[in-house]
Amino acid sequence: MSIFFVQLTEPQVWAISLACALMLMDIVTGFISAVINGTVSSSKMREGLGHKAQLLCVILLSIIIEAGTQHVVGLGLGGVTVTVVCTYIAVMEVASCMENVCSGYPELRDTPLMRIFKHDGGGDASGDHSA
Repeated sequence: MSIFFVQLTEPQVWAISLACALMLMDIVTGFISAVINGTVSSSKMREGLGHKAQLLCVILLSIIIEAGTQHVVGLGLGGVTVTVVCTYIAVMEVASCMENVCSGYPELRDTPLMRIFKHDGGGDASGDHSA
């Protein structure tokens, strides 16, 4: 797939799609938890959306690096930057989604599924993890 100046491979397109879908899921789970906990805050939502915008900028930066490595000989980063960046973001977003779910549904915290993820009580004083 060609995006103007860079050829993205199918795995790269899937990695970008996965990262974006998980960022959206984090926003949804964070909002649902805030509604359940009665802590909906426009400033907190603005901050969370700002964080997602920054992550999209990081993805765009990785695409720019891919373009450079495809057209400049000897840079040696071609083919991995987008995938590595998006995989890292995806893992980060899965953890955040799980924190959000546990914040809104604390009974799940001690289930075998949720024990996979460490819950150290992070987040702000209200228990909101939607960033």
